[in-house]
Amino acid sequence: MGPISPEKIRGLIERPSVKNGMWMYLLQLFNTVIPLLTLPYVTRILGRDGYGLFSIALNFVGYLQVVVEYGFGMSATRKVAVRAGDDHDLLERTFSCVLFARVALTVACFAVTAVYCLFNTSLVVQCTCLAVMFSSILGYCVQQNWLFQGMQDMKFISIVNIVGRTVSTVLIFLLVKRADDLYLYCLLYSVSPIISGFAGLIVAKRAYALKVIRVGVGDVLAELKDGFFVFTTQLSSKVFGAIGVTILGVFCVPEVVGSFAAIQKIPTMMMMLWAPVSQVLYPIASRRLSQSFSAGYAFVMRVRRYALLTFGAACLVIALFSHFIVTLAFGPEYGRDFYWTIPLLGWLLAGINNNFFGIQVLLGSGHDKEYSTCFQIGVAATLVLNLVLIWLFGGDGAAWAPLASELVLTGLLYRQVSRLRRESREGEGAA
Repeated sequence: MGPISPEKIRGLIERPSVKNGMWMYLLQLFNTVIPLLTLPYVTRILGRDGYGLFSIALNFVGYLQVVVEYGFGMSATRKVAVRAGDDHDLLERTFSCVLFARVALTVACFAVTAVYCLFNTSLVVQCTCLAVMFSSILGYCVQQNWLFQGMQDMKFISIVNIVGRTVSTVLIFLLVKRADDLYLYCLLYSVSPIISGFAGLIVAKRAYALKVIRVGVGDVLAELKDGFFVFTTQLSSKVFGAIGVTILGVFCVPEVVGSFAAIQKIPTMMMMLWAPVSQVLYPIASRRLSQSFSAGYAFVMRVRRYALLTFGAACLVIALFSHFIVTLAFGPEYGRDFYWTIPLLGWLLAGINNNFFGIQVLLGSGHDKEYSTCFQIGVAATLVLNLVLIWLFGGDGAAWAPLASELVLTGLLYRQVSRLRRESREGEGAA
């Protein structure tokens, strides 16, 4: 086999999927490196108690973020990738409907937050952190990542997010100096989504010549209906990852919450390395599955094999050196709980595996309802497992519950995909 010519290399790099993957990996590399710089600083400055209070507020805001983003990251992205990308009028209408829907959802989230704070007046510090961090929801409201992903212009997502994260990080190092700066840290943490959200809105309007047009309430409701099943599954997915912190905040002191939230960042950062693969793969898998379910499924499974081997090897190395990594990353007071890392890494691998069966295959082939059904059953198992295990074992239970829940979901998703494969083979045989 001869050497690869520069023309072939240039042609490979110019492929949209490769360019998008490079841009998204640049962003995820940035998003992985920045926490490696800020987390050791912040966890030490705020201590387990302060970081625990921040984590409880961030956890609550995370639920609101899922509500505001709704299911548009999949439903509207699929519409743009399949139809609206080549129809400017439809693209503009979709853009406007999504924006109006998110504004309405933001207002609803503000009302929920206000009620929560009114009924928890005794938790002054926690509610103040939450009120400050609600400002980040404004950024998520106008975020256009769904549009850029559907148009396969991942460079815009990368640029606006890198700018927002850079400004936020610089301000944190300059201004957060002691444990009393907890509220300030909450505000500066929220700067990143605010900057990236509004910058993305400006870029999207100029890049695609989009205007906010008048649309009917029925159009907005139709967009919400299209994303409903995806929204419920994404909310369930958020529960899978965040319910541990929520329940720990009820049963345990903030110090335990802070320790668990910090250690959970290790698999979370690794998941960030997986996210660009999922985002780039999704529109490609959607097209292939729409042409032929069998061929599209085979393509997704080939990618799955390589992804699990790569991340599995990385998880093994981290597990072997987990005590050293946790102590170095967050401080000696967090190191005593290092063993929580091992089941959380198992949760990561199970989550990546479920992404292929759930998002790439079921959502990619338009089976939103089946995917949502699996998650609704899975979320019930998640709630029960977290409540029981955390009540019995505290932080230890919080570390094992996500893995157990994800394995339940694995069985549900595999059953649905197997049914679709049988139906596909029967349909091809009849043809």
